[in-house]
Amino acid sequence: MNQTYTIFISLCVLVVSFVGGLILFEQSTVEQQQWIINLLDARVLLIERPTFLETIFPHLMVAIVFFLFYQHRYLRKLILVICAFKITFYGYCSSYLLQTQESTFPYVFWWFPFQLVYCILLLALANRINIFSLSFYIIVIIIEFILIPFILFNN
Repeated sequence: MNQTYTIFISLCVLVVSFVGGLILFEQSTVEQQQWIINLLDARVLLIERPTFLETIFPHLMVAIVFFLFYQHRYLRKLILVICAFKITFYGYCSSYLLQTQESTFPYVFWWFPFQLVYCILLLALANRINIFSLSFYIIVIIIEFILIPFILFNN
């Protein structure tokens, strides 16, 4: 497949899924919002410092499903759906953080940049899994785990 076409499709998935998450947030109730966020990434709701497991679990959950689909020849085509799901959740939580936080500090310095990098790396991995993208994904998770306490709880 042409690389320009692949980049265009990936950007379309990124934009449409993010906007879909924003719309989904507006259509849901407060209880539904907190239930979905607690189920998929409880760090958004935390008041205290997240544990290592709370930092790793959201990524591990997506990665396991992602790699299970990647192993099967026919399911490999559905990997973009997993990426779209992750990006939709990114937009959903972005709305939640901007609406509920008194300060935009956690959103600007933690949620937006890290989740954007994760989504772009997932889209890159959806096209071709290589050791560089995978190692960069792991490095970003480690950096996020180290930086979260300083960004969220020392402002």
